[in-house]
Amino acid sequence: MNNIKTTSTAELINILCETQDQDIINRIAYELTCRIWVPNKSDETFEEMLEKFGYKQINNKINKVVK
Repeated sequence: MNNIKTTSTAELINILCETQDQDIINRIAYELTCRIWVPNKSDETFEEMLEKFGYKQINNKINKVVK
């Protein structure tokens, strides 16, 4: 997957099904939702569709070392 914008929808779905990396899942879920979701034409929100594709918020905590 060189460029997510030019990767086919079918290939993105295949990658989504095979990966366990949440960062990759989030990127693909966002791209698929942008391609599919239509404002004011859907019964679900953008965020709801993101969640259906597996999007999850990642909390990156930075441990600070005090010297």
